[in-house]
Amino acid sequence: MTVVMYAGDADYNCNWLGGQAVAEKINSTGFTDAGYVNMTTSDGIVHAQVKQAGAFTFARIFESGHEVPYYQPLAALEMFERVLAGKDVATGKVSVKGGSKYLTVGSKSSTYREGNSTIQFVEVPQDATYNTTTNEPNPFNGTASAKEKRSMKLNKASMRSIMRSPKLFKPGKKN
Repeated sequence: MTVVMYAGDADYNCNWLGGQAVAEKINSTGFTDAGYVNMTTSDGIVHAQVKQAGAFTFARIFESGHEVPYYQPLAALEMFERVLAGKDVATGKVSVKGGSKYLTVGSKSSTYREGNSTIQFVEVPQDATYNTTTNEPNPFNGTASAKEKRSMKLNKASMRSIMRSPKLFKPGKKN
């Protein structure tokens, strides 16, 4: 049987750390010896880190909320296709059918960090939708008051200033 547990790392309801803890407690054969590796999709982008032992996988999907297929549709689709094809989740190239001893070889913990991308500086309207291109809410759905809109614009300007800060985490650099 193939089992894939996955969680979006920006999901505040069911956070990925809790999912990872459950995956560890299941104690699937070889899982504690596996490490995290990047999952790259057909667009050449690393959308996740996965830890896999045979047919048991835990995946941390980057910059995704509770509904992973909404926030990272390509990653969700390719993960699903790879699992149905009996391939490893990270690359989709290695067969993991029939009691495979496949193990991902990587770091013992997921090391990706988003920096300030998940910091929310202002409360947005309850019906705000999420923009998967900009990775931020579309706050103007008709319910935001003029005061809220001004506040969001000011906070967006503050956020731009923060993002230009030399102290901000930059991928690939040691902080």
